[in-house]
Amino acid sequence: MSSLQFHRYRTYHSSVVTKAYSGTPTNGFPSVYDQAYDIGGEFTRITEGLPHKSHANFSPCVIKHKGATLIAWRSQPEPFVFRPDMKYFYYNNTPTDIWIGQMLSDDTIVAPRKLISKKHRLSYEDPRLFIDPSDSLLCQFVTSTYATKWDSTKHKMLKSPKVCTGVIDEYGDLKDRFYPDLGGNMQDGKPEKNWCFFTAKEELKLLYSTQPICIKTPGKKDKVIDSTCLKQLTGNHPTFNSTAPIELDDEWLVFYHWKHMVKEMDTRPYLMYGLSAYTLDKDLTRITRMMKEPVFIGSTNDDLVTWTDSVGSDISNQPACILPFGCFVEDGELVMSLGVNDYFMGIFRTPVNNIMSLMSKV
Repeated sequence: MSSLQFHRYRTYHSSVVTKAYSGTPTNGFPSVYDQAYDIGGEFTRITEGLPHKSHANFSPCVIKHKGATLIAWRSQPEPFVFRPDMKYFYYNNTPTDIWIGQMLSDDTIVAPRKLISKKHRLSYEDPRLFIDPSDSLLCQFVTSTYATKWDSTKHKMLKSPKVCTGVIDEYGDLKDRFYPDLGGNMQDGKPEKNWCFFTAKEELKLLYSTQPICIKTPGKKDKVIDSTCLKQLTGNHPTFNSTAPIELDDEWLVFYHWKHMVKEMDTRPYLMYGLSAYTLDKDLTRITRMMKEPVFIGSTNDDLVTWTDSVGSDISNQPACILPFGCFVEDGELVMSLGVNDYFMGIFRTPVNNIMSLMSKV
């Protein structure tokens, strides 16, 4: 049995199906722990090395660089507070920061520090670490006025989310920051998020979008790939890049996510995210395989933060999401950082063949 490749429900024979977990909830989707186990893997929550008294730590990106496993993530120092007009801000005007550290084990970060130590008024969000052809470590992240005191600004360039990049030095500081002139990143009022830089054939490339798939390479014409097949799973819901392509033999593995509003029988509507995957051919020209079911689905059975007004009345919730911004494969094992419900984060491990076995040819 130990040599079997586990499928979604660990089917040993077509007539014998054993579910991977026994505690299926009566409402909603299983927790991140159960969903991970259901794929033949394990999720470990990160509990050590997080910023002191932080309210939430999420949007993690893990990467392997020069023999070390590094992680960057978004840390929220304070909760949201609501005014009587229901407009909300980060408490004490302290927007989110990007932190970076090294994984000592799947539950422990060592040497954590702010990637940008200088005080700021914008919200720093969604870091993604990447390595350029010269083997330098870089980070991209999003700047926005979300839930900050600048949210009322009329400056469209500031108000819209924009992608910023920089080089991480040997002290863990982000240097030479700039906004790449790609897509609508330098256009007033044009939001830009969920970019994924990666290196292929000694060239730095950018996975720019999912619908359609667009790959940008400096000095070359954009590659635009038909991805309408993904709508079999996502429908017409907004769809985004999650992780940069990972090279596996003669294919590239890519994870992506989508979001939509849902309502369970005993809850109000909430925003839920789904995560799935597809593969591209070795030349990055077409989708070769895709999953026809989610890898993970946001669950209300995980910790879900409730937002309240100044007198404690229940207003809304954080979205239900299980999202990765980074992953790598080592010795046949997929190592993926997951942020859960914009509240906590951890490391998911499973044999990469467990993911690939769920793929269907396109």
